Amino acid sequence: MIWQKLWQKEAVRLPVLCLGAVAGGFLLSVGTVSGVASPLAAAMAGCCEPLYAFCILLGSLAAYAVSGASAGMHYLLTFLVCVTCVKVLLRESFRPHTVSFLTAVNGIAAAFLLDLVFYGGSGRLPLYIAEAMLTGVAAYFIADAVEAFGAHRRITLGAGRSFTFALCYLLIITALCGLDFPLCNVGRIVGITVTLLGAKQFRQNGGTLCGALTACGVVLCSVKLGMPLLFLPVTAMLAGFLYKLPNALYIPVFFLMQFMSSAVLDSSIGLAKIAAELLLACGVYALCSHVELHRFLCMDTPAPVQSRTVYQEQLVGEALAELREETAAVMHRLTIAEPEDAVAQVRSSLCGDCKDRNTCWRQQGTATEQAFRLLLHEPDREPCPAAIAHCLRKAKLRECMKETSHRTALQQMQRVHMLQNRAVTLEYLHLLEDLANDSAKRRAEHICMPETGSLRRILQQCACPEAACFVYRMRSGRYAAEIYTRQAEFPVSSVQTLLARSLGVPVSGVSMPQNSRICFYQTPPYHLEYAVRSVNAPASERCGDHADGFTDAVGDQYLVLSDGMGSGSTASLASRIAVRTFRRMVCSGMPAETAIRLVNTMLLTETNTENFATLDVLMLHADSGELTLYKSGAAATLFSHGGQVQRIASGSFPVGIVPDAMPSRKHMTAVADDAVVMLSDGIGEAEYPYIKQLLWQDLSLEEITQAVCEKAAVFHGGEVRDDMTVIVARLCAENMCKIRKFDNTILPEPIPSPANA
Repeated sequence: MIWQKLWQKEAVRLPVLCLGAVAGGFLLSVGTVSGVASPLAAAMAGCCEPLYAFCILLGSLAAYAVSGASAGMHYLLTFLVCVTCVKVLLRESFRPHTVSFLTAVNGIAAAFLLDLVFYGGSGRLPLYIAEAMLTGVAAYFIADAVEAFGAHRRITLGAGRSFTFALCYLLIITALCGLDFPLCNVGRIVGITVTLLGAKQFRQNGGTLCGALTACGVVLCSVKLGMPLLFLPVTAMLAGFLYKLPNALYIPVFFLMQFMSSAVLDSSIGLAKIAAELLLACGVYALCSHVELHRFLCMDTPAPVQSRTVYQEQLVGEALAELREETAAVMHRLTIAEPEDAVAQVRSSLCGDCKDRNTCWRQQGTATEQAFRLLLHEPDREPCPAAIAHCLRKAKLRECMKETSHRTALQQMQRVHMLQNRAVTLEYLHLLEDLANDSAKRRAEHICMPETGSLRRILQQCACPEAACFVYRMRSGRYAAEIYTRQAEFPVSSVQTLLARSLGVPVSGVSMPQNSRICFYQTPPYHLEYAVRSVNAPASERCGDHADGFTDAVGDQYLVLSDGMGSGSTASLASRIAVRTFRRMVCSGMPAETAIRLVNTMLLTETNTENFATLDVLMLHADSGELTLYKSGAAATLFSHGGQVQRIASGSFPVGIVPDAMPSRKHMTAVADDAVVMLSDGIGEAEYPYIKQLLWQDLSLEEITQAVCEKAAVFHGGEVRDDMTVIVARLCAENMCKIRKFDNTILPEPIPSPANA
């Protein structure tokens, strides 16, 4: 804390940074590339402010004086003078591409100035121009890395950035190799230490890459210095395969392999120096082996080849799609005919051989048909309709009417159920198809192996070694982690703190409805602050509305409001089942629209009586701040954006009425402080202008919900006849999540399970 306070003072920070720039300029100017001083100091100066660029120039001048005015440093000094002059003249901060271009241009100008003006055409101009281009590339990486680290606390090595990183690493090793002492070389010690870290944490790929770059960097400075390290890539690759060994075995094995290979290749430097460098490098590695490189350096590898499971799920989705199409075609051909008209059935069975047939059906057919239909609805009707009063078969006609009416009603009911079952079957096939495709898409997410390894070590540290876990990155770049455990008391807060420290980003956590699944995610830039208030209808013990708010496994937020049919216990049951099922399905990884369709089919087949409810869902995409509103027969929603209040309504069906009911969907672009008001139908549209006025006032969300419920009776003619629920949400654009306040006049009871319901 004391050092942090001192560092904030300009009088302390500025001298320290200036001394660091002088020291850096001195150290980076000692190494040589093809007999010319390493240009890395010029790359650093190109990325710094004018004052620090001048300090780097002073450090290089000090190295020039110490080395006895070496001719190999003339180009570097000319380069630094040009860069410093341009920095003083421009005094602006540029993007990495511009920094790279200006640095390269300064290097080319210095090359022409030195070779053509001072040396009179010595023939080294192509070498100087090549070094200028390399310096521009190195300057790009340094500027880009500083910018990325300042924004994300991490440097992601993509395709282009990996190349610039490799070049910059080469120049650093080359520069440090200039610090050559009788018993050790600083560049080789640093290179071996980094190679050990790369092999341990990035396996054989990281070890081979760091070893090869280290060997190349040393050879660029001096072939004699680089000979003992020619086998370093192979040794590092073998060490990468042995990464599971503890350091007590890992370090001696690497030391023996590298010492033997160095001794075989070249002993002119002396085995004592080789051994001393390896001992120093292994000692430095032992001290810093706990530093996790992936916290600062992330390999942005291309998407991995899809596994066999992903292909299988894609094939299952395609097979389900084909099955659904074929089933629909077959069902369309197998038509279910409507039952024959009951009057026609009675007429054919009783009137076929009657001698009065012509009189009844040809001369007075309309009157006879109306009489028959009256008897179908009332077989025991007295007196008998006048049109058939003369019929001699009235008794038998009444019996036939009863039997035919019952049979026709049964056939019609069977037909309706068959048609409904067809629609439900096709809807289930469609849902299974969507789930298989979405599961295959999610499995294709790239799992971050180094971060997953860190999370495993955190779980072991927290005494949870049996928990399964993985860390992955979403398309937005945020991290997400999932842990599966059956431990009764899982240390959520401890794991969250250690994971945030390991990833270097703020982390939030959420426990899914499944007790064995715990999810963590990098805190997103947007969240919803909201308040809910419900009021029961008069003479109702339970509220027929149900509202809920929750966060899924990656930080997206959902607000759900359901209004059951009617009021009281039956309406409460339907709305609670709808909200509870939707939450469980979304938290299990199901898309919101698919979850709504599943709720619809479940309510449709839940009971043998009418059991439907409206469903209103607001989803926040936490990375972009966009809102998506799904409505299934719900009341209108109010959206306040840019000083305007928009009314959003839909004509979709409630869930639980028709098998293939699709929710309406509305995407909304929102900014910070935009508000959304979700209402049940107990709040009439006459109150909407009053709600708009409340949104424009400086009121808290709880005050708005309370005012809306208190004034509802005024807009309903002085009496409240239905349950009322109000949800008011506001979009916030900071990472400090506020505590949700849930205010119910009568607290809802625990949601019953579908089986018990």
